[in-house]
Amino acid sequence: MQGNDVRLGLPVDPTVLFADKKGVQKPGIEKRRMKLLQNLGFLGKFLDADERIMMVTTGCSPFSFFEQWTMGALWVQLLKRAVLVFTNKRLFHIPVTSQLRYRGSIAQVLYQDCKWLRIKGSALVIEYHSGKKEKFLGIPWGDRAIIKRFQLQAAEGEQPSALPRRNHLCPNCTYLLPQETLACPSCGLEFKNKSKSLVYSLLLPGGGYFYAGHHALGLLDALVESFLLLAVVVNFFEGLGGNPEGMTSAFIVGIFLVFEKLVTIFHSNGFLAEFIPIDLKAVLSGRPAPVAPSPAMPAPAPTPSQRQHSPEDILSLRSQSPA
Repeated sequence: MQGNDVRLGLPVDPTVLFADKKGVQKPGIEKRRMKLLQNLGFLGKFLDADERIMMVTTGCSPFSFFEQWTMGALWVQLLKRAVLVFTNKRLFHIPVTSQLRYRGSIAQVLYQDCKWLRIKGSALVIEYHSGKKEKFLGIPWGDRAIIKRFQLQAAEGEQPSALPRRNHLCPNCTYLLPQETLACPSCGLEFKNKSKSLVYSLLLPGGGYFYAGHHALGLLDALVESFLLLAVVVNFFEGLGGNPEGMTSAFIVGIFLVFEKLVTIFHSNGFLAEFIPIDLKAVLSGRPAPVAPSPAMPAPAPTPSQRQHSPEDILSLRSQSPA
């Protein structure tokens, strides 16, 4: 049986949210879940009237092999940290800082858009009806067993939405955002864009990371780029002064500098794909967007989760009997 309660202003099902893999509610689990919920007060405006939180855990946003190869496994999992919130209708993907603070970005996965959603190793793996797969690595060991006991499935006869994928929502007004949009079609909230990121990345050491809000990585990259740039200049002038190896060294180091710039651009574009608001402080403070909506922006139809449903209309979430 499912229950209903309100914790920190958010509707939850305590019989699931605070229970272990056998369905037994534990004070320790409740304490951990409440700690995560403390930073999710903004989530209330995204929930439907009949929607409740069933599970909240941590993990990593999906990342590519190239990102892992160029950042390193530890760095990429730190920079791509996220909170995952399971409700009775959908999964919310919320990028956060290393201290689990909201970055002003949020996406949803409707269960009806998934062929399946399951735990594989340390990852939550989703295959959409489009055939695309996504992995959310770094699910805590204890939470993996709890998620496994859920049966996540759409209601019988439920069809996939028009956009069967992970879709971002406007952090200001909750509107479904079209891909690659520069501003919310509904409220006009503006997002950081790849063009400016390119300029910052090319002109300033570590500029792309600073623009994307990853200051620690930007500082580290700035030190590396500055060293490489200095080495290019020194070797270039040594070459002009008659050192036959100077120009060759300047060319070789220059190649490394160009590669470093390209990596910065690639990483920054990956961060910006999460729709980072330009006025992040306004979003985090709860103030409405200060700009007017753009009438020229296309407005997609509302998703099923934006319409009213009965409690079990989309999701059947039941506890399996323990083996």
